[in-house]
Amino acid sequence: MVWSSNYLRITVPVHLYIKACALRLTLGVCLAAVASMPLSAQDADMPVSPDSPAWQVCNETSYVLRAASAYAVDTKITAQGWVKLYPGACSAMDGPRGAARYLFAESSEAHQGGIREWAGKSPICASNTEFKSDPEQSCDVQNLETRSYFAIDPSESRTSLVEPEDFGARAEAAGTQRLLSDSGFKIARIDGRPGRQTNRALAKFLREAKMDGAASTAEKFAALEAAAFKRQAQVGITVCNEGSREIWAAVAYLDSGDFETRGWWAVNPGQCARPHTVSIKDTEPHIFALMKGDNENAPDKVLRAESASLSRFCIAESRFSTTLRENCLDRGYRSASFRSLPADKDGVQIKLTDADFAAKSSGGLRR
Repeated sequence: MVWSSNYLRITVPVHLYIKACALRLTLGVCLAAVASMPLSAQDADMPVSPDSPAWQVCNETSYVLRAASAYAVDTKITAQGWVKLYPGACSAMDGPRGAARYLFAESSEAHQGGIREWAGKSPICASNTEFKSDPEQSCDVQNLETRSYFAIDPSESRTSLVEPEDFGARAEAAGTQRLLSDSGFKIARIDGRPGRQTNRALAKFLREAKMDGAASTAEKFAALEAAAFKRQAQVGITVCNEGSREIWAAVAYLDSGDFETRGWWAVNPGQCARPHTVSIKDTEPHIFALMKGDNENAPDKVLRAESASLSRFCIAESRFSTTLRENCLDRGYRSASFRSLPADKDGVQIKLTDADFAAKSSGGLRR
């Protein structure tokens, strides 16, 4: 897993496999995989029309995705993005037939739980906004970042992005369930098999959105994604820096009966970060933060705890995730006092100022 300063990203290594196989990847929990689907025997015997797309990418996940693709000609790579893919939808990707191909995809920020990445090991140009790279120039020269694309067999005409659940033809229904859940509707299970609960939730959403039931699938998904985006600001933990210097935050909360502690998120003055992106209701959330010292020689300041009964958790010098709370030093961690947060709502926003920090060092733990 990789934590960014502003949003949790879950990066899953890419494996290519025949869709009939049952592949599962585990990073603490089973998350996602990528399937690259070869042509069927019947398709292989059929002539390919010059007008048919050379390469099609399909979203068989329950997430709204955006994809960036790349192709190589004479070892020079052109990358472009983004193509939005609603669950169950496919899109043709540009590129000459037979050229080396690459693909990167990530889930929409409208979904709770962080961004999921379908990534590989090839660093290729990308940007957060629409882009098309120049194969004659480096990414840096074009003010572009890089993302970890994965290679696609040039002979394949279809690549499907999937989850371990392998929704297949049920992806559209599963995506509707997930977006309804992300928008605050009660959905017992995301399985791609809509029952009475899902149908009632969708009907209620369409009424509240004043949408005609005959609206297209894309229109419904767009409205659901917009609603999920709106709710994102109301869930999880948001840390806003209203102080004069950079701060680093860590959070702790109950997850499946155990406390999980994670850090660090860097938050510059005047900015906010979201260390936790799902509901915190009944999770006993806590926060710890450090503010950069007044000068290079000054120690970091520590967030004041507001309760007489302090809650202590283990923290590390670099980015970390742990369920440890005791014997921190023996395990390579340090113990720190966290501030408790209200847990009666789905989300909370914490605004930290200079007055929230005490001039006491905690070992300079802010890498």
